[in-house]
Amino acid sequence: MSGHKSRWTTSIGLLNDVRDGHADGWQQFVHLYTPLIYYWCRQAGLQEADAADVCQEAFRGVASGMENLNYGGGHSFRGWLWTVVRRCISRHFERINQKPVVSGGSDLMLMLSQVPDWVDDDQVPVSEAADAEVIRRAAELIRSDFAEHTWQAFWMSTIEELPAQEIAERLGMTSNGVRQAKFRVLARLREFLGFH
Repeated sequence: MSGHKSRWTTSIGLLNDVRDGHADGWQQFVHLYTPLIYYWCRQAGLQEADAADVCQEAFRGVASGMENLNYGGGHSFRGWLWTVVRRCISRHFERINQKPVVSGGSDLMLMLSQVPDWVDDDQVPVSEAADAEVIRRAAELIRSDFAEHTWQAFWMSTIEELPAQEIAERLGMTSNGVRQAKFRVLARLREFLGFH
């Protein structure tokens, strides 16, 4: 389990939308964070269906706990979210432990009831794949903020990693225009995700 600190948090604007009960904000939030929460659940050893259930429980916990979320004081949103999710994971394992052991199934029950040590760690687990999916989804959410040619210049240069000159020729832009488009979209993406 990687323990390095993530480079990003979450836009205060999006969190305020969720806190204020805006349906669009909540939908964006759920769309954005489902892959990360699901990844944490699967890493804890939950089966697909259980991971989906724990994800739903975690989102309920986020919704009820958002009023008490404090952005300052060195606390990150991501750390808070991890705390909510790990409590849900722990409750899942507690429920398994409370089920009666079926004859011949005690080894399986023992294995299923073991909470991985890292679940109790305050350090937020990091996955490059899950983070990349959150970033990809965030990019989808901000796409409508830009003209299509600006978006295409960003996409081709950042995702497809094409040279600026080739992109400029394809889109009828200058190479400098391609670089500016990429910069504008990346700046908005950083703002949206709260990169620091």
